[in-house]
Amino acid sequence: MSMTGEPPSAAELGPIDAVDLAILDLVEDLYTARDPVPDGLLERIFFAIELVGLEDEVARLEADRFDRAGVRGTERSRTVTFDSESLTIVIQATTTGATVRVDGWLAPPGARPVRLRVGERDLRTEADQLGRFVLADVPHGLAQLIVEAPPGQPPEAARSVVTMAVML
Repeated sequence: MSMTGEPPSAAELGPIDAVDLAILDLVEDLYTARDPVPDGLLERIFFAIELVGLEDEVARLEADRFDRAGVRGTERSRTVTFDSESLTIVIQATTTGATVRVDGWLAPPGARPVRLRVGERDLRTEADQLGRFVLADVPHGLAQLIVEAPPGQPPEAARSVVTMAVML
């Protein structure tokens, strides 16, 4: 601290030197040992923020529940609910081995294009007039739904709804 109680300026401290770099290395080692970055976190962050457009509406995760699909079977089912200002999206993801079947419902219902981003893949389908859609043979992995604006909307009202990324 200087005589005025203010922290020293960068000019007063001088350039970063070998001592500063050694201290920063020790701090990095401490965080790496005590609080490491979880595996896959950076990939999940980049995937989640790669939104379609700034004008899109983001749906937040409201509920996430796992269930057994059958009493004697090995299928597992997961129900996930997303909610945004204009749309609620409910999906049920059923795992049956190497792939996942995604059944979805939109509220309010209506025919809309639906995209599911899974890794590098874009899977597309259409929700029917009741808001129901199905995506079969979806690979496991980090996924994000994009429900596009209903057809025929004027450009200023045509907003897509993008969900947070979830692991299927």
